[in-house]
Amino acid sequence: MRVYISADLEGVAGVSKWDETIKGKQDYERYREQMTREVAAACEGAMEAGADYILVKDAHDDGKNLIHSMLPQNVKIISGWSNHPYNMVEGLDESFNAAIFIGYHSGAGSNGSPLAHTLFPDKIKNIVINGQDADEFLIHAYACYMIGVPVVAVSGDGDLMRQIRKFSPQIKTVAVQEGFGGAIVSIHPDLAVDRIRRGVKKSLENLEAYHFEQPEEYEMLIEFKNHADAYKFSFYPNAEQVSEYTIRYASNNYMDLLILLLFLS
Repeated sequence: MRVYISADLEGVAGVSKWDETIKGKQDYERYREQMTREVAAACEGAMEAGADYILVKDAHDDGKNLIHSMLPQNVKIISGWSNHPYNMVEGLDESFNAAIFIGYHSGAGSNGSPLAHTLFPDKIKNIVINGQDADEFLIHAYACYMIGVPVVAVSGDGDLMRQIRKFSPQIKTVAVQEGFGGAIVSIHPDLAVDRIRRGVKKSLENLEAYHFEQPEEYEMLIEFKNHADAYKFSFYPNAEQVSEYTIRYASNNYMDLLILLLFLS
């Protein structure tokens, strides 16, 4: 069984401030280690369920956060960014049996995390796909489904987990923190590790339960923080500006949406 893992940092147990997620800032090393521990737990759960190949994408900031020596020896890591449209799930292909997201967080416009954002927090106010607010989970889950790989387990903040259960009740969710205002309530980091390991193992033991039908067409609305960005990106082929801050883009091929998002960076 081949398993793909995408790992972020803002949804790791205990993380509540931007400085904790930025290299060189206070407490970054501590939460970088917790991020690695949670990914290692996902790897261990996957191996207990029978995975014989695991590929991990370090999907936070510069893509150089995970401590490879803390992971099982058979685990491979994608570090840095290739600039492929798959973004946080780059390296994924049809050969994988399942995808797992670790350390994910609520999207822009949500109060589920003090660090809630979607992709580029300085540029994007909100993204909506087919009428639903699109966080980083949703954007990359659609990428997985596009090539037939089910997302089976996700860890992160509680509000995101509730949104995921509405979207696809089959996905195993592990809430490691709960945001309110500028603060969080976090479970113990060791408990987070244990719950992630057990949750991943259980999700992979029941792969036949996961199914998802791709929409026939996708409509994406991107609301920018700066009206000048909406004007600029309205010139992207087949995009249109629908308000001072928002552009609209539609296609029956989800890869087209991913390519547009790539060129926003």
